[in-house]
Amino acid sequence: MKGQTVRIIVSEPWDWEENLFGTIISDRGGEKLLVKLTKPIKGKKLTSDLIELKPRYEKETFKPLGQHYSVTVGGALVKEENDEFDYIIIGSVTID
Repeated sequence: MKGQTVRIIVSEPWDWEENLFGTIISDRGGEKLLVKLTKPIKGKKLTSDLIELKPRYEKETFKPLGQHYSVTVGGALVKEENDEFDYIIIGSVTID
């Protein structure tokens, strides 16, 4: 899935105003996706253009993306150089 463009439709927080777009830069064994966003996002603790997505529900994977289905995710802003993260959204991701 590396290199695929994705759209993230945010469902929480409720007052979020836009969809997010980015490119998958790593697929960590179907458990996590690391996405480089088209623009940085300011969270509570950090600002980053990298978001790590994990399936929201137990036993769910990112395999349905290959068939153009969406997957419900939790997302956290991350930094490449350290383990800092800032949990910011719940939403769904699809291949764009």
